Amino acid sequence: MSFKIIFWYWWALAAVLLVFEMMLPGVVFMFLAIGALASGLVLLIVSDLSLEFQLLIFAVVSVASAVGLRRSLRRLQSVDGPPNTLNARGDAMIGRTFVLDSPILNGRGRVNLGDGSWSISGPDMVRGAKVRVKAVNGTELLVEPSP
Repeated sequence: MSFKIIFWYWWALAAVLLVFEMMLPGVVFMFLAIGALASGLVLLIVSDLSLEFQLLIFAVVSVASAVGLRRSLRRLQSVDGPPNTLNARGDAMIGRTFVLDSPILNGRGRVNLGDGSWSISGPDMVRGAKVRVKAVNGTELLVEPSP
């Protein structure tokens, strides 16, 4: 009694590899899944292929898909928009304009923005003046008068 590989074995392997791709970081298992899908498709068309030839198809298609799709995946991963400030709340404030709710005295003050209170530094200004955030120094916003 000999073991014969059926095309859907390859497709089941591809499904398992895709699950690994979703669970683990990186993009390695996707290329192996593409190779397994291709091996299963060729085995579906030509049902009497040897195991060695099936493995050769799997290896060649996996490597070819990794080389061929690398440029497309890099293009998808690059972000051409503004820098991500998700975990940098201060950087997200740069360029924002607001009205002072307390004066800046001796170059120092505080302001309430959203749900937080920020230390600010800049030229002395009266309460109610419009200022713009020009930079961030740690947890301190550096402000300048806004036109």
